[in-house]
Amino acid sequence: MMYKYNFNSMSTMVQISINQEMFANDLMPVYKLFAAVEDTCSRFKEESELSRLNQRVGKEVEVSDDLFNILKEALRFYKETNGIFNPGILSAIEDSGYTKSIEYIKGKELGASSHSAPEISKIQPYQLNEEKQTVILQTRIDLGGIAKGWVIDCAADLLSKQGYGFINVGGDIRIFGILPRPLNIGIEDPFDPSNMLSSIQVSQGAVATSTSMKRRWKMNGKNKHHLIDTTTGEPSTSSILSSTVTAPTAVEADVLAKVTLLLGEEDGKFWLSSKRIKAVIINEGKEIWRGSE
Repeated sequence: MMYKYNFNSMSTMVQISINQEMFANDLMPVYKLFAAVEDTCSRFKEESELSRLNQRVGKEVEVSDDLFNILKEALRFYKETNGIFNPGILSAIEDSGYTKSIEYIKGKELGASSHSAPEISKIQPYQLNEEKQTVILQTRIDLGGIAKGWVIDCAADLLSKQGYGFINVGGDIRIFGILPRPLNIGIEDPFDPSNMLSSIQVSQGAVATSTSMKRRWKMNGKNKHHLIDTTTGEPSTSSILSSTVTAPTAVEADVLAKVTLLLGEEDGKFWLSSKRIKAVIINEGKEIWRGSE
């Protein structure tokens, strides 16, 4: 018997499935955690810590524990992926029209941008100082996906003290405790979310899907989406439409899924195979590739 609890945060639905009945005071730390990370990392809240930091490019700024830890994770993946995962894309993403929370622009035609895609700097987007817990930004940054992964992992740690189960935040799933049997997670058709094209089984860790088909809008009559190719500063033209990846943590799964899509089919498959990661890729022709089964 699994008990289910839902609430909204970060422009999506948070779903908790757990083998123990939980009451409001049991769930309160999880609600507070999500609210705190959203208040810290949302680029859509003018007063968020990230928004304030983005106004101080080039200056040394002391930051909170949470923000420092997320920045540390983001920098680790920036280095590990040679800059394919790059938090320093905020100007590029705004220039593509993604200036408001997705529910306000999804599927809409936006006014034309007056200038060409901004160059994404080849230099590291920021420097961290561990001792002083400070950061110096070289460019404005976005932490959307990695902050979501980070809060899912923190929530899973809290929930594991109560029992076993999983937490699902907009399709990013993290298991906590020991499940009696593996989860079978359906993978949507990128063109028709009501149709499941494939599935992936997991008994521990996390699963995340990156897709260029969900967060879409139009600008100058052209389709745009939120996954920026750091070599062009434009939304990615990768033939991978959906990449679903497993990893020990939600942070890692989120980054791996995104990087696989951005690398494109040939490099993405090679990269996943070299890491021996269980994954499912769906391309424009709806062909399904499965890695490390």
